[in-house]
Amino acid sequence: MYTLHVLRAGEEPRVETDLDRLPEFLDDPKTLIWLDLEEPLSDEDDVQRRLHEVLKFHPLAIEDTLQDYGHPKLDTYEDHYFVILHAIDFGSLKLLQEVSFTTVELDIFVGKRLMVTHHPADMRAVETLSKELRAPTKIPWTAPRLFHRLLDRLVDNFIPVMEEVGETLERLEDEVIQQPRAELLDRILNAKKTIFRLRRILNHQRTILDSIARGHHDLIPRKQLAFFRDVFDHFVFVVDQVESYRDQVQAIMDAYLSVTSNRMNETMKVLTVISTIMLPLTFIAGVYGMNFDHMPELHWSLGYPFAIGLMLVIACGMILFFRSRKLL
Repeated sequence: MYTLHVLRAGEEPRVETDLDRLPEFLDDPKTLIWLDLEEPLSDEDDVQRRLHEVLKFHPLAIEDTLQDYGHPKLDTYEDHYFVILHAIDFGSLKLLQEVSFTTVELDIFVGKRLMVTHHPADMRAVETLSKELRAPTKIPWTAPRLFHRLLDRLVDNFIPVMEEVGETLERLEDEVIQQPRAELLDRILNAKKTIFRLRRILNHQRTILDSIARGHHDLIPRKQLAFFRDVFDHFVFVVDQVESYRDQVQAIMDAYLSVTSNRMNETMKVLTVISTIMLPLTFIAGVYGMNFDHMPELHWSLGYPFAIGLMLVIACGMILFFRSRKLL
């Protein structure tokens, strides 16, 4: 599936359905185009041919676009650059009881008068930008402005998710302190895996956005760099949150292990006290169970009550002693 947005100075933005008109739009110096490619593509070979023969993109960049590259990257070419970024996959979001979500890849080509995007279906940042194109505006659209708006929406989508992650971790921490259960360990490990994976991706992404914001690439006019620096500042805030969540989830893991260890120690202490109480009782029972002939108590009519009473006195005395020491 594809959408071809055509933006011409002095005209309302429109959507074209005929990709054969791409050369016509490219030859018009007053026309800006945004070709949005959404998975699944109806004819991947045709798309690959047009990206190479019509738009003149590098074959390696096209290959990375049509395949899942895996991590962010930035490649610069003579008249365009190619960016791979990651966005939140809202379809995988599970933050009510656990921290579990994934990211999806967004491939972007940016030239002087064109932008091409490739992504899975229902990417929220792209949908938001498409709606903005239909809204009235006094500022003319340019490729750097389109690129900035897309990056801005992509970063803005991270912020509410990061806030929900923080709230989920706080609830998880409260559960660990109040009632550590075995199933909590799986949720903690899933949260740790999700946050560590997100941290690795976002650190790569921060480097790319920093390079763009510093004006290392001539395709972005210097007067527009302030907008990209603003996007980078927002993204640094997201990365800082992820770093704090990494420490928090490790602290939750340590707390879980500490609480469960303390509960195990309490259980072992009670069992040890019970064993200690039973030890003299077992000794008395063992002595009177030897059945030697010359044991006076064996022929004593009160021998049995005496042995039972002695056991009760010793057991009660030891229980009172342990309670006085707060061991029971």
